[in-house]
Order: sequence, then structure tokens, then C-alpha cells
Amino acid sequence: MTRPRPASAPGSAHHGPVVGGRTDPGAGAAEPGTDPAVGLSEEEARARLARHGPNELPPPARTPWPLRVLRLLGEPMSVLLLAAAVVDALGLREPVDASAIVAIVVLNTVIAFLQEGKAAEALEALRRMESPRARVLRDGVARELPAREVVPGDVVLLSAGDRVPADLRLVEATLLEVDESLLTGESLPVPKSPGAPEGAGLSERPATAFSGTIVTRGAARGVVVATGPATELGRIAERLRAREPMTPLQRELRGLTFRLGSMAVVVATGVFVLFAARAGLSGEGLQRAFLAAVALAVAAVPEGLATVVTVALALGVRRMAARGAIVRRLAAVETLGAATAILTDKTGTLTENRMRLEAAAAAARPPGEFAALPPTVRAAAERVAVLCNDAELDPPSGDPLDVALLEAAGTEGVRRLRGTHARLAALPFEADRRRMTVVVRGPDGTVALLVKGAPEAVLDRCALAAGPAGDVPLGPGERRRLQELAGDLAATGMRILALADRTLPGRPDDLEGAERDLRLVALVGLRDPIRPQARAAVEEARRAGIRVAMVTGDHPGTAAAIAREVGLLEGEGGVRTGAELLEAGLPEDPLAVPVYARVDPDQKLALVEALQRGGHVVAVTGDGVNDAPALRRAEIGVAMGRRGTDVAREAADMVITDDDLATIVHAVREGRGIYDNIRKVVEYLVGGNLSEIAVVVGALALFPALGVPLLPLQLLWINLLTDG
Repeated sequence: MTRPRPASAPGSAHHGPVVGGRTDPGAGAAEPGTDPAVGLSEEEARARLARHGPNELPPPARTPWPLRVLRLLGEPMSVLLLAAAVVDALGLREPVDASAIVAIVVLNTVIAFLQEGKAAEALEALRRMESPRARVLRDGVARELPAREVVPGDVVLLSAGDRVPADLRLVEATLLEVDESLLTGESLPVPKSPGAPEGAGLSERPATAFSGTIVTRGAARGVVVATGPATELGRIAERLRAREPMTPLQRELRGLTFRLGSMAVVVATGVFVLFAARAGLSGEGLQRAFLAAVALAVAAVPEGLATVVTVALALGVRRMAARGAIVRRLAAVETLGAATAILTDKTGTLTENRMRLEAAAAAARPPGEFAALPPTVRAAAERVAVLCNDAELDPPSGDPLDVALLEAAGTEGVRRLRGTHARLAALPFEADRRRMTVVVRGPDGTVALLVKGAPEAVLDRCALAAGPAGDVPLGPGERRRLQELAGDLAATGMRILALADRTLPGRPDDLEGAERDLRLVALVGLRDPIRPQARAAVEEARRAGIRVAMVTGDHPGTAAAIAREVGLLEGEGGVRTGAELLEAGLPEDPLAVPVYARVDPDQKLALVEALQRGGHVVAVTGDGVNDAPALRRAEIGVAMGRRGTDVAREAADMVITDDDLATIVHAVREGRGIYDNIRKVVEYLVGGNLSEIAVVVGALALFPALGVPLLPLQLLWINLLTDG
């Protein structure tokens, strides 16, 4: 299987398309009645549309709002408070107290009602990601039609900028690269090839183009193998329909409510028996005993508890928003404080999510910053980096590695070089060549051949090396040293490129044959740098008793290098891939493995569920559609605000505006403070009510002749003051 090369191998810097114009004639044979050169007939397409249904995700099932309100009012705390309001209004004739209690119930119900629509919003965002139009072959003619009319067996035509309308089996591809980050987390566009052998994971299927992904380069033709709910995007949508787990606070409040309700029934029964025994069994005595017992039971319930919790959480939301953490679900504030495990993404969370040129080395010189290259060498390197490049800088577009090379040269350098040099010919980057070559004419009429590519594809064609005092011969020993240097830099997570040039007498007839006797200008290393606060954030999380693991769709070598730099990984090992999980299953303690790479959505979701079964409260970060099921299943889902998809943001409980792990750790600290405050208030309220019950019950039991020491109205008034 042809895949992008590991970051730990020399030449992993730049991965391009697997093929250039190759066709796999048998790739579409699995779909009966489909000729990749002709496509379906209109009649057959209509029959398949009727059989398979439209190519769209089903709309989210919506419960009628009255039923949602009734279900929320059926929560134990709501039932208990409404019972208290009924007794206040009818039994004790205290409409003010009853109205206050009802207002509390209404407030809590409204908040929960508004937050409950999150799953439906996530599904709707997923539906919006579907391609609105598609180009297909029907009866041998290319047609553009609504994507919802695409059916299994259709032959779809793709070009740069298109969103893939359905899951396709590629039958032809020319320099094809697809951005699959929303499904796999792969930080760079992925090359695609028809007929390549495929694995089980999403990131191991180079012959398949998935619905919702974006074509960033090249063109292709593919046969539709799945539409609508049957696509990988549809499978993710189905997992988003699962109910969210209750937060720790919700579980504790539900248990507390049950205990308080049971206690209220016991107290009411006991007080009724004591009152009835003292007042006799007359009608008036029984009525007074009943009202006193029920009122005392109502007084035992801390009516202000729900309000206190809501206010504490709301204040926490405001403080978190000031730190860049936007809470979409009120209970998530407290849940963060209870987190014991964080599964963090790599790209954009631990790193800055942009490629940057970090190292450059010329012959016989150690690697350093690009600006530290000798002036003549740097000028030559800039010429190759800018002119042997198809990206644009303003606005940035194209391969992220090429954009980083342009940024290193600067806006003025790009404008100057491209304004004074004319491109005469070019050979694009291809996997079998592993290099890109262009021929340019300079302002003085000089013709130059410029080459950029993997070190092992360029060094063997070099006879010279640029130096500060002029060109020097490049012998076997120096060539071997440069190969080892490239390997060492790649092992740190960098993508390595070799830049070379050659002056020509004129435009060559055989461009590939002219790629010889080159002059090595420089080796450059590019990578997505880690955030400055990332290592400190990991250490702070550990000090707080929170275990952190990286879960990414990126390459294991790149993930391991970043993990070592932020302190998640020490030494060798400690990395588990999605393929290994498929073969051996999850480890007994998932957090014993600090790095998971090349994982698919099902595996990330399985990790969350395994941790929850082990008693952990799990926080998950993510930005792509592939992260949405895990974001929704975790107790606290954290989406990235800058680069996150709408699907991830809608499925999450919280959105981080700066995409920084340090912000999440700050939010955890805030959540723990809020949790402690709520716990103290609950202890205070419940403790005060228990003391009231003890006074009344003790007095009735020990001094029945004295009567009730505190009347029900007095107890309610005390509770009103203390709760406030």
C-alpha cells in the first residue's frame, strides 16, 4: 500500500499524489451495471434512487416540545419542588412561597430545555456538510445535478475544490490529494490512488474518497459505493443520536434528591404519628397533625438548592468565557472540575496547526535557523523555495509545506522572485519521483533548473554543494552525512526537503533527463510547532491528578515526536496505532498508553467508553467530524473554536476560542473551584434543614407537652432567609 512516508524517515517532508494519471480499469466492477467510462443510464439511476433513497442524511428526530417539557418536569428534584409548592399553596395557603418554588422549577426547566437541543444541532451541522452539487456521468455525458440524487454505481467526476458527494471507489486519479482531516485528523492532504491495497482504518484506505471531504489537488473519477446514511459520514451521524451521559453533578443531585424525598416521607409519617398521638384522633386533631407533618417534610427540602447550583454554574460560565472557554452546556462547568482524564488531539491543541520552517542546513554546516544560512546560500535557497512552488501566500493557499516555504522567504521575497523569473517548464511532485522540478528564466536571461523533494530523491543527483565561499564537490562521505542529518531531523517530527539547482544553457528537451549534476543548496526542516504553553499545561494537569493521553489521526512518528516534546512520552515505545488496536484490542488501562495514532472515530469512541467503565470522568478535545461521537459521549466534550468544524462545536459541551490545551487546564481549575463551592453550599443547606428536623422531632419526642418548638411557617421563613 502506498502511503505518506513516516515522519521518522528521511524525505518524509513532502508527500504528494500516489499516482499521476493512472487508471485501475477493474475498480468499479463490484458495482453491477456500472461502466466507469459511461456511467449509469438515467433509467437505471432513477431505479436505484427509488431503491436506495436520496443521498442525504436523515433529519434529526425531534421530540415534540410538550413531551420534552413533561420529561424535564418529571426529574426527581422538579417533582419534589412542585410537591412542596402544592402543599405551600393549598395546605398552608402561602402563595408567595409557592410562587417562588414554581419560579425555581421553571427557570431550571427552561435552561435544560434550551441546552437539550445540542444533539439535533450537531446532526443538522453534519447535514450542512453534505455536497450540494455533484458532477456525474450519465449515459456517457457529464452532468451536474443535486448531490441528493447521486446513487450507488454513479460515476462521479472530481476536481480541485470539490466536496466529495458520497463514498467513492476511485477508478482514475491524476495528482489527487484530498483533505480528510474532518474524518481522520490527518494534518496534511492525503494522496489517493485507484486500486491501491486498503486497510481497515479510515486513514488506511487510499483508493476510497469519503463523503464530505475536500479535493485539494488534482482530478479523479470514482464509482459511488455508499450514499446517505451508509457513508462514513452517515455512520458518524448515527452515533451522534445516542443520549449523552449524566454529569457527575447531575448524578449526585439526583441521588441527593431521592434521599431527601425518602427522608421527607419518613419525617412526615413520624411527625404525623406523634402529632396524632398527642392531639387525639378527632377530625381537627388529625387535620392539624397531617398539615404539620407535611409542612415539616416540605421544610426539610432545600428549595433554594437548584437556584444556588444554577447561579454558581452561571457565574463560572462568565469567568470561563473571559479566559476563552465558551460553555455551551451549564453542567459542563462542574463536570470539568471532576475530570480525571483528558484525551487531547494533537494538531492545533498541542501544536499551532501551521507548518513553519524551523531548521536549515548547508553542506559542512550544522542545522540552524533559515536566517542563519550564509547570504549567498540563503538567496539560492529562497529562489528554489519560491519558484519551485505552486502555493500562494496572499491569501495562503496550496500545500501547507509549500506555504511555509513562501512564509520563510517573506512577502517581498516572493513578489520579487516571481516578478523577475518566468517559468518555462515543470514536472509536478509525484510519489514515484518524490520531487518537483521547474525550469525558469531569470531577469538576465539565465536558465536554471530548480528541484525540491525528498533528500534521498535529490542528493543522489547532486554533484556539488553550495557553500559560503563557493561551490564544493559533494562526495560520498558528505552525501552520507547529509542523509543521516535528514534522518535525525525527521526523527524530531520534522518534514525534510532538499533544495537543489543547476544552471542550463537553455530550455531542455528532456526535463527529467536534465535532473543530474545538481548543486545541493540546502536541507530544510518544517513542522507544526508545539504551543509554548503545551508542556506546562500537561504538567499542571498531572499535578492536579488528571491523566493525559494524545489521540490523533496523524502518523505515529509525528505524534511520538510531539508527545516527547510536551512531556507525554519518554523514551521509545508508548505509541499504539489504530491498526494495532484492531488486532489486539484496547489495553486494560487505556491511559497506560500515552499516545494513540492513526485512530478512527470508532476507536476514539471506544477509548472514551473504556475509560468511563473504569470510573473516569473523561474530557475529550476535537475539531473534526470524526471527533463528534467521542465529544458527545464524553462527560465533557471540548471543541476547537478557530479551526473546529460546525459538527464538532455543536456536539461539544465547551468551545475553546484559542484551541489551546492550557485553556482547558485553566477551565478545569475553575470547574473544581465551582464544584467545591456547590458542595459546601449543599452541605450547608442540607445540614441546616437536618438540624431543624432534629429540633422538631426531638422536642416532640422528649417534651410532647411543650408542643412544636418551630411552626411550619417559621421553618419555611428560616429556610427562605438561609437559602438566600
